[in-house]
Amino acid sequence: MLPEPAELAAVYALESIKGFGPQKFRELTAAGLTAMDVVEAPSKLPIAGRRGEGFRQELTDLAEVGIGTFEQRARNQLERARDHGANILIHGDARYPKSLWESNNPVPVLYVCGDLSHLHTEHAIACVGSRAIKEPYQSLQHDFAAAAATDGWLIVSGFATGADTVSHRAARDGAGVTACVMPSGLDRPFPPENKALWQEFLDYPGAVLVSEFPFGTAASKLTLSKRNKTIVGLSRGALIGQASATGGAMYAFRFAQEQHKPVATFAGDGSEDTSGNATISRSGGTTFPADYSDHHAWGSWLSSLISTT
Repeated sequence: MLPEPAELAAVYALESIKGFGPQKFRELTAAGLTAMDVVEAPSKLPIAGRRGEGFRQELTDLAEVGIGTFEQRARNQLERARDHGANILIHGDARYPKSLWESNNPVPVLYVCGDLSHLHTEHAIACVGSRAIKEPYQSLQHDFAAAAATDGWLIVSGFATGADTVSHRAARDGAGVTACVMPSGLDRPFPPENKALWQEFLDYPGAVLVSEFPFGTAASKLTLSKRNKTIVGLSRGALIGQASATGGAMYAFRFAQEQHKPVATFAGDGSEDTSGNATISRSGGTTFPADYSDHHAWGSWLSSLISTT
């Protein structure tokens, strides 16, 4: 089931207002209102103070001009979703993932290919790391993801080469479930090196492909960063197998800190390649040994993500 064109157009219209981000959308929904409600009647917007006054004025100006451009965009996106067998989830849809809704990044629109039920689990763990992951961290990343998937955890990662691909494949090879959170529209699989894996996952019932970006969106530095926030938002915690302190995987660490979610890593080897591991360890993250696979310790940490929340 897809949203009505007018509903989606109203969401796009609100998104176009500077400063009206994911948490403002959540305030709206929590007040029992839809985007269409406040686009049609700006006075209903439940945001107080000067900020609210500014938003209401912009909505009033928007109403005078009309939202025809957003309606055309909505129709286009809905058509693309039908072509790709995808769903488009907006706030108020019971299928919207609870974990993402409760995070600090409840994106107002989520595009999804695959079985939506995979996103409705408390047992979701982000497994990310360096694109240039090396041994023994590659094997540790694989074994951790495989063990977690075998225990019923959804493996959430960003479909990049390296650690992300290792994690997704480990889940798939063990007949587990995995969520691929994309930095692009679901019709623009990225990176190109993973096109074959993308096709495999379209046919694999345990995979769900997720993006906060509309069809037609190409990956960029900004979308790659934002994608990491959504990965963490969908998860109870994050395993960062290997990371340089200046690498992109550390975005997941910072976003996990923002969202007060536990982070684990493996002990670094003293090189720049694992300087991010050292940063995570110094910051109080759980650190597993890198010289062997301690499945018991991994399982205990994963269990703690549920028991302490």
